Amino acid sequence: MGLVKACQLSDLEDGEIFKAQVADHPALALYMIGDEVFATSDICTHGEASLSEDGYIENGQVICSWHDGAFNIKTGEPCRLPCMDPLKTFPIRIEGDEVFVDL
Repeated sequence: MGLVKACQLSDLEDGEIFKAQVADHPALALYMIGDEVFATSDICTHGEASLSEDGYIENGQVICSWHDGAFNIKTGEPCRLPCMDPLKTFPIRIEGDEVFVDL
């Protein structure tokens, strides 16, 4: 699918999760940590919860509040049980104030 615009950089807040609906793709969770932006699939691989709606960021991890599982935001790797399967991650490109995700 290639690069697809996900949002404006100004839509993102440091330490917050932003839900992006991109084309016909399932929702994505975008994270701003300092001056870096990351993207993962939005749905927890353990319990089908929306990370952008029901999750929060702590120490570089997204925590799913349904069962307290955690994933590394940069790599998608599970960090805490009950999560065992990684989140899909997506490369980001920022051009001006626009954030693109490579699907």
